[in-house]
Amino acid sequence: WLKFPAQASQGRTAGLGDRTSRALRGRIEMGGSQSQEKAPEPKAPTLQDASAKLDSQVNALELKIQKADTDAKKFVAQAATNPTAKARAMQCLKMKKQYEDQRDKLLGTQNNLEQMKFQQEQAEITATAVAALAHGRDQMKATQAKMNIDKVDQVMDDIADLAAENQEVQEALARGSLMGGGTVDDAELEAEWAKMEEEAALEKILQGGALPSGSAMAAPAAPVAAPAAAASVPSAPMPA
Repeated sequence: WLKFPAQASQGRTAGLGDRTSRALRGRIEMGGSQSQEKAPEPKAPTLQDASAKLDSQVNALELKIQKADTDAKKFVAQAATNPTAKARAMQCLKMKKQYEDQRDKLLGTQNNLEQMKFQQEQAEITATAVAALAHGRDQMKATQAKMNIDKVDQVMDDIADLAAENQEVQEALARGSLMGGGTVDDAELEAEWAKMEEEAALEKILQGGALPSGSAMAAPAAPVAAPAAAASVPSAPMPA
């Protein structure tokens, strides 16, 4: 049950070495895991951002072109008095040409970006239209699922039957009078009218008024033809 000092020292040394090795392995593993994590990728620029940046560069080149042209004209004016004026003017013109070439390339790139932007907008519009069409198709299918051709035919037949019955009712109501009267002859109505007109005219005469125009009694009576002249009788011969 007794331990020798040398053996106890060796046991403590071995335990400390194990703890140290485990700590080192943990740090190495943590460092390895951190190194394996990828850094976040930068956000890709949009077409609008790229076009705006190109537009800024083109404006800057336009200013450089104007400055090179102004400097070249200044050195041309100094050519008579300044021996280096021509060389400087040629250098300015060369820089101006380079700026113009670079500007033209940027303008071409910007044009491509604008075309891509337009195509992207058209694609978005097309996608929106397709989504709307798909939604409308689904709604139409849902609506058509609630009805079928047999139901539609039945409804139309019922409507036709109701219309026919209504027409028969209207004809039945218009056929005869509720008082049981028959048809009236127009000639009888005309005779009744003439009789009533004569009575009204006679009443007007009795009241001392003039006959109404158009009445049967107001028309002048036809002249009575004179009797024919008696046949001439030959006179008796005078006595001798």
